[in-house]
Amino acid sequence: MWNWKPIFEDEEIISYCDLDKIIDTEGGEDGIFASMECYRPIPPKFAVWVSLTFKKKEAAKRYIEQRKGAGLPVTGYQRFRYTLCLIEMDATKKRYRIIPATDYDSADNELGESSILTDRNAPLVEGLKTEWASINSRSTHSIVPAIFKRIAV
Repeated sequence: MWNWKPIFEDEEIISYCDLDKIIDTEGGEDGIFASMECYRPIPPKFAVWVSLTFKKKEAAKRYIEQRKGAGLPVTGYQRFRYTLCLIEMDATKKRYRIIPATDYDSADNELGESSILTDRNAPLVEGLKTEWASINSRSTHSIVPAIFKRIAV
C-alpha cells in the first residue's frame, strides 16, 4: 500500500513521495533491506519512490511526441498523468540518480515503461539525471535537494 505525500511543487511539476518506503540500496548481508518502518537510521545510500506529474498539458504532449519519435508505444498515452521513478541518493558523496520506472494514466492504470528522461537533446524536465550527478549542482532540478533535505538531513 502506497502512502503518498506531497514533497515538491513548482510551476512545471508536482511530485509525491512515499516516505514509508525508503530503502537501503546496498542491503545487508542477509539480503534484507532496511526501511523507515524498522525505525533504523537512514543509510548512507538509499532510494525512495517518487511520482512526477506535469502541471502543463504541453509537456505531456511533448512526451507523447518524444515516444512516437523513438518508436515507443503510445497507446493510452492521451490519458498520461504521471511517472513513477526511483530516486537513489548517496548521502556521503552528495550524489543522486533517477531511474524512471513506469508511466500511469489518470485512473492509475499502467501505460508502459517510462522513457521520460531519455531524450538528452530536449529533456522534458531540466536538471534530472539518470546517471550519478551532484545533488548540489546549480543545474540539478530543485526537487532533488528538496527530497534529500527531507530524508537525509
